[in-house]
Amino acid sequence: MRRFPRTPPAVAIARVIVAASAVLLASCHVGVPADPPAVPAATPPPKPRVLSVAGSPPTFAFPLRATKERSPEEPPLSLTASDGSGLRLVELAASSVLEEPLALTELRLTFDNPEDRTREGTFSITLPEGAAVARFAMKIAGAWQEGEFVEQKIAREAYEDFLHRRQDPALLEQAAGNQFSARVFPIPPRGRKELVITYAEELRPGRGFVLPLRGLPEIGRLSVTVSREGDPKPIVVVSEDHHVPKDDVRVEAAPSSAGRALRNGTLVVARVDPVTTPEPDPLGPTLILADTSASRALGHEATVATVARIARAIVEAAGPRAPLSVACFDQEVVAIFDGEAGAFGAGELGAMRAREALGASDLGRALAFAEEKARDRGLRRVVLVGDGVVTAGATDPSALRAAAARLGAAGVERVDAIVDGGIRDEGALRSLVTAGLARGGVVVDASADDATLARRLGQATRSGVPVVVEDATWSWPDRLDGLQAGDQPLVYAHVREGAPLRVSIGGVRQAFTEAPAARPLLERAVARAKIASLVASEAGEAGRDDVRRQVVAISTRYRVQSPYTSLLVLETDRDYDRFGIARGAAPELLGVEHGRVALLRRAAPPRAAAVA
Repeated sequence: MRRFPRTPPAVAIARVIVAASAVLLASCHVGVPADPPAVPAATPPPKPRVLSVAGSPPTFAFPLRATKERSPEEPPLSLTASDGSGLRLVELAASSVLEEPLALTELRLTFDNPEDRTREGTFSITLPEGAAVARFAMKIAGAWQEGEFVEQKIAREAYEDFLHRRQDPALLEQAAGNQFSARVFPIPPRGRKELVITYAEELRPGRGFVLPLRGLPEIGRLSVTVSREGDPKPIVVVSEDHHVPKDDVRVEAAPSSAGRALRNGTLVVARVDPVTTPEPDPLGPTLILADTSASRALGHEATVATVARIARAIVEAAGPRAPLSVACFDQEVVAIFDGEAGAFGAGELGAMRAREALGASDLGRALAFAEEKARDRGLRRVVLVGDGVVTAGATDPSALRAAAARLGAAGVERVDAIVDGGIRDEGALRSLVTAGLARGGVVVDASADDATLARRLGQATRSGVPVVVEDATWSWPDRLDGLQAGDQPLVYAHVREGAPLRVSIGGVRQAFTEAPAARPLLERAVARAKIASLVASEAGEAGRDDVRRQVVAISTRYRVQSPYTSLLVLETDRDYDRFGIARGAAPELLGVEHGRVALLRRAAPPRAAAVA
């Protein structure tokens, strides 16, 4: 008998929604065994409202998105009281600056407490994949108190100490994948809690810039400004009252920027174009592993549809008689189908819906199942469908990567991942698909259309491609894995002052056009890359402590998020002094002013007497 942990109310509600959706959609799935499975039908989305636009930028409208590609999601941010009720978001002011391939976003948030009592709550935010927090501040006694990047152990000690006092801290930490959360106190009776959070990100080729809003309840006042660094006018201005976002704010990608580099002195970030000619690697005998844990409750129907799309791609690439196995996993693994791909249809999709999304996610167990199934059935490909967030069993990335590598002994030649959901861990999935099998795999967003999905799964990859930056004292990465034609990864470097940028990818030198860039955003992007290079270099326990010290030093110096630091907000300077957290030499804050990236001066901290 399956046993599941106690289900939170929000998940229970999500299950009801999913179950209701399954009943409504069941009649739409009529399968013919010899034909490819049908993707669940999509209801045409309503025409979006055009938002009012201030100034001269062109009219902005939230774009049409195909319903079948967009599963329901948790809101990208919230402040939830301890009794489970959500506080009303009365104002969201977003300011973003694009300096391709980098971007900086500052969110100013105001929440209302409608009750006659002081409350505490949990602030949660889901950032775009790969984004990193640069600032977190909370208004206390009428003044902004800035969070400081502090080594996790010290931050948690201070947090636990203050839990037993009238003064309560805020501790912003990475919760799961790209989600961050912080406890917020006090929220005054009939009062407001104001927060600021700033994050930096890398813009992906072809995806453009995305400001996540979809899933939020009605916002009392929404204002959004998106600018390009150096342009006198913003490219997007949104201003609306009592707005319920139906989609995200999106800015289409600029024309390909491969061969373009941002530079300031010795600091460089360059977009490279390593593979120009696509090579086929068609799908064949395949195992599909679908994550049906509780975190996928709201996106369960989308998971079912994605499995159907993959099965259809297999039939189109290898014919209806190609061997196919399908299994669902949470804290256990259950086989759904073993047979010929052409026989996979409505009955199996219905079984997936009936299973629902429950329990924890044990990816290690799913990979062990894949090893056994591949050996028994001669399967050569594995495709994971899910969010990459692991909550049970083996959670250490190196252990999961080793489990993926062991699939090679069972005959698996390639692992790919289709990622869906707002909360996700694409980094963990990339580690799995490039674990060292005969051929590297890819991570594809589930929102990709059918043609793109089939192309990415059916195109060969290149791995172990060396990267050499001439006249560089440091560069990252030093090799590229899982590359396909059209991929344009970023290379970061410290290049000798005055030396031209010369980068060789796989022995082939690439030409670049260097563009001058403001230092603040570029400097912190290079610091993030240094942290990534250090974390990747960890080799056993011997060097881990030294790596941790170096990462903490970079994180606190440049105010850059890392796996070993947290953002701690205390009420006064005296509170920081108690835990030996020096603030005198703390760097200026990265923010947005008048549509440009700026270093902001710190406001005077609250006086202890005023707080008391």
